[in-house]
Amino acid sequence: MVGQRVERIDAQEKVTGRGVYTGDIKMPGMLYGKVLRSPLAHARIRRIDGRGAAALPGVRAVLTRENLPVAFPYYGSHVKDQAIVAVDKVRYAGDVVAAVAAVEKEIAENALSKVEVEYEELAVMETVEEALKEGAPLVHEEIRGRREPKYGRGGSYIMHEGNNICLHFRYERGEVEGGLAEAEFVFEDTFYFPSAQHYPLEPHISLANFDGHSLTVWSSAQSPFALRHELSQLFAMPINRVRVIISYVGGGFGAKDGIRAEAVAAALSRQAGRPVQVAFDADGAFKTICQSRAMVKIKTGVKKDGSFIARKSEVYLDAGAYANNSPIVCQKAAYRVHGPYRIPHVLSDAYLVYTNTVPGNSYRGFGAPHVAFAYESHLDMMADRLRIDPLELRLTNLLEKGEEYAPGDTLMDCDLKGRLREVAEAIGWGKGGEGIERGRIRRGKGIACAVKDGGGGPPKSVHSMVKILGDGSVLLSFGSVEMGQGIRTALLQVVAEELSVSAENVRVAELDTQYTPFDRGTNASSAISVMGQAVLKSARDARGQLISAVARVFGVGEELVRLEGGRVVFGRQSFSFGEAMKLCFGETEGEVVGRGLVMFTPSDQVPLGYLSPFWEIGIGGAEVEVDEMTGEVKVVKYVSLTDAGKMINPLQCRGQNEGAAVFGLGLSLFEDLVYESGKLSNSNLVDYRIPRFRDLPREFRTTVVEEGGGPGPYGAKGLGEGGVLSVAPAVCNAVYDAVGVRIREVPLKGENVWKAILARREK
Repeated sequence: MVGQRVERIDAQEKVTGRGVYTGDIKMPGMLYGKVLRSPLAHARIRRIDGRGAAALPGVRAVLTRENLPVAFPYYGSHVKDQAIVAVDKVRYAGDVVAAVAAVEKEIAENALSKVEVEYEELAVMETVEEALKEGAPLVHEEIRGRREPKYGRGGSYIMHEGNNICLHFRYERGEVEGGLAEAEFVFEDTFYFPSAQHYPLEPHISLANFDGHSLTVWSSAQSPFALRHELSQLFAMPINRVRVIISYVGGGFGAKDGIRAEAVAAALSRQAGRPVQVAFDADGAFKTICQSRAMVKIKTGVKKDGSFIARKSEVYLDAGAYANNSPIVCQKAAYRVHGPYRIPHVLSDAYLVYTNTVPGNSYRGFGAPHVAFAYESHLDMMADRLRIDPLELRLTNLLEKGEEYAPGDTLMDCDLKGRLREVAEAIGWGKGGEGIERGRIRRGKGIACAVKDGGGGPPKSVHSMVKILGDGSVLLSFGSVEMGQGIRTALLQVVAEELSVSAENVRVAELDTQYTPFDRGTNASSAISVMGQAVLKSARDARGQLISAVARVFGVGEELVRLEGGRVVFGRQSFSFGEAMKLCFGETEGEVVGRGLVMFTPSDQVPLGYLSPFWEIGIGGAEVEVDEMTGEVKVVKYVSLTDAGKMINPLQCRGQNEGAAVFGLGLSLFEDLVYESGKLSNSNLVDYRIPRFRDLPREFRTTVVEEGGGPGPYGAKGLGEGGVLSVAPAVCNAVYDAVGVRIREVPLKGENVWKAILARREK
């Protein structure tokens, strides 16, 4: 069953439109909620009056700072810095100021125009550079509930007061200044990575219902148990009175990790005494969360033979107006910025900085695409200065399989050198370019090799449950969210493999925090490697219990009973699961309940305070065409390689790697959030550009290898983000090979490339 092509269990429902998403759920008496967003990027709220809205027929609730039905209005996974509706001031254009619930959507929309708000405009800090200037106004005068992180050897948290720095994480090993002094060459470069919209097909949506003293929320959240915890704190309710139910989710990519529409819907429901649905449109989704913009500075000391000695790095991450999950992204960026290379002396500082822009959050790659673009572009620039082939410079410094990435952490679990050679061969590296085509079109090739430690934040524990029911059918229950990645199908295959039954005999339970075993959240390619361990244990526990029960019935040793071909086999006797259950439990329809619990212990010997579950690999090779007259860049060939450890469902694995690479193409060529006078100007599906089918390379190859060594079932590792990592640097390196200009900022806008070509000609 494992390693075979099994049809996704949600495929039929999704492609035929029968699948039920949160927006499809309707309840008797349900109201429609709408939010009023600030038109200003930074302003104090002098006065707000919702009486005009409340007076409209059909309006059942108006939510402002004056009447919040909560115990504590602020939330946030790492810093309690965001209110359900703005309390003292607005911090970006799009901040939620008020909300309305009405019997019809149109009435709610009309009611928003009746809410009166008086603002006192404040200075706007649109960039990290502006926010870090001496004397810059504070985005947050007070930071509540800051969760002080605990790091291990080499990692440290540096506290800042009186400025806009939300988090400063430092990673250090060796003596970087001594290493730079020892180097024969020192190179320093700065790079810029864009802010981007996650762009899931389904925007943020929630349906909330206060029923007496209990709250039920239907949501498209990625982390339902974390959401339950946040809601229980907001409304001062015991966790057992807060229930979160997850239907199908139309994509997440990090956008749905945390509170989005849920708190507003719940507060309106409590006030109105009726169920309330809050659904953001595309513009609202753009103004809710994004990928953080970044500036990365790298200084590397090198010997004449090209071996790296020391690296000093600074990462400046734009948090936007609120922190969300960005503190983890920040520390991950600092830990990853030295790349998959052997560097004795390392010092990395990462700063998460508040600005008056759309809040940042985790995004596919968790900060790794930002720093991979920087260190892989920097490497090619060093190779050019040293007159060393970029492939050879990488091979000189890449970590070997089984070598230490950082003292105490998980050893490198992939043959990076061998796999990089495969990608280089696939794009014809070293065989010469295509020269000039059609007069002004030039071709070039580029490669990149990146890794990231697997998983997001530190998992504490995950649980799962496998039931063999009285009729022999099997029910699997776990808390990881299906967002399109196919985790329900993959974990079902693990259970089917362990119980030796067909996939059709296993059903996956719906996710409901009232009944589903606990999981911290679904992010950072961690479900198969982390939750997979718990599912494997629960399946083996159920298998062992069934075998033990049958052995007791026949009075024989358990070693004589086995599961094979969907049946329980003892000697020459063979029983279906249903028959075996009746033998063991009679007609009472008893159950076998297998439980899987995996605990993760922190470590003070590891920089981030916990071991990396695995290393996620992203190796890319690009061939591009550059139009010297317009600066337009086309990727005509792209090769992406990642390591799954073990593919549970090969088709899904290839789809994940392919989709991740397309994400990378978008960030490399088109995607960026544009601000004008503090306001987001392309928050729609026309002005914001994502890859289309015609933008895909003419030759697009994705390869998933299986080197084992992962912590998941049968050596599986996560792979949903590896394909993103190397696209931008590989493409920019190919542009340099084509036209001799180095672009240090993505996306590759034609105007910028054209200007760089002109500047090169003038020199």
